[in-house]
Amino acid sequence: MDHTKAPVLYYPRVWLYARTGSGHRSVAEHQLAELCDWAARSGYRVVGQSCECTKDNSFWRPGLFSMLKAVRRGKVDAVAITRLSRFSRKRSKLCKILSDLQANDVTLITTDVSLRYQLYLYGLDRVIANYPKEGNRCAGIHTANA
Repeated sequence: MDHTKAPVLYYPRVWLYARTGSGHRSVAEHQLAELCDWAARSGYRVVGQSCECTKDNSFWRPGLFSMLKAVRRGKVDAVAITRLSRFSRKRSKLCKILSDLQANDVTLITTDVSLRYQLYLYGLDRVIANYPKEGNRCAGIHTANA
């Protein structure tokens, strides 16, 4: 299957992902509403969305699995989240998710906080495209900030 993308995308396909570990579904739904508003203002075409109420260390996260499945099938050009911790607060899990996005040439967008600053906080700032580390699976991450 050819996973190359068109050089010019007029309406990039985006997947919106929201998660909260607080147990209050309304918090995740509020995140998702903010992401929907952002996508409409920014000219993205929403092709999928996930809203979860689980701890980041929980294995069973069907929303995350659905998003990653769409990414691997080449149905997504970008993934939008409010902040990086929506995926996970653990560096190893973040690196795995980010490497999946990178392998499929998917841009990660954070809408609330600078992605580069968040990568710095997790110790992943030197593994972005300009600073690949030898043998690091996260090297070359494509990023964009809202």
